[in-house]
Amino acid sequence: MGAVSSCCAVEDADDRQVMKEPQPAAAAAAAAKEKPHSAKPRKESSSKEQSEQKSKDKERENKEAAKEEKKPKKQQQQEQPAVAVNQPEVEDLRKRLQGGMAIIVLLQDGTKLACTLHLNPSDKSLSISCEDKVRVIPLSDVKSLLHTRDQLKRVETKANLVDDENCVALHLIESGNCIPIRFEAVKDKHIFVEMMKQLKEEAEKNRN
Repeated sequence: MGAVSSCCAVEDADDRQVMKEPQPAAAAAAAAKEKPHSAKPRKESSSKEQSEQKSKDKERENKEAAKEEKKPKKQQQQEQPAVAVNQPEVEDLRKRLQGGMAIIVLLQDGTKLACTLHLNPSDKSLSISCEDKVRVIPLSDVKSLLHTRDQLKRVETKANLVDDENCVALHLIESGNCIPIRFEAVKDKHIFVEMMKQLKEEAEKNRN
């Protein structure tokens, strides 16, 4: 059963050195003539790089935003809404289970066993029979039913329970293990979950 571009920093350092170093008037004049020619290309290059960087950043943000928008839709596809179940369907399933219902038991190695599931009202238990073997499970030993995708991910088996909407796992109190079973119809699975919920509630009322 989870960047600061180094170009600007270099340019700032060069400007500070020019301001600090004393130069003769002629050298200063020559530097003043040369500086516009050397500074402009760097400015244009810097402006172009910044523009390209902004464009890349915006594109990356748009991609991330698109991913975030897709996530809820994916989750909605993964988590199917619960199938509506009415009381007559629950009563009908109880009767069918008392006579025995064909199911598949999924083992840890992924093996599928054709079995029969019985509901025994007299001793308030479920029984799973496979050929000549029978396992009796008291309803009081059923801790919970794992039936959603997230819940079924917790079950350690090579069988693909998560993508099979017909599967449910009985989580047992005494052993802590799970018994994954598969119904022939997805509706029967949802009725079974509701039936077990009602049986547990009835047991709680009788205990109190």
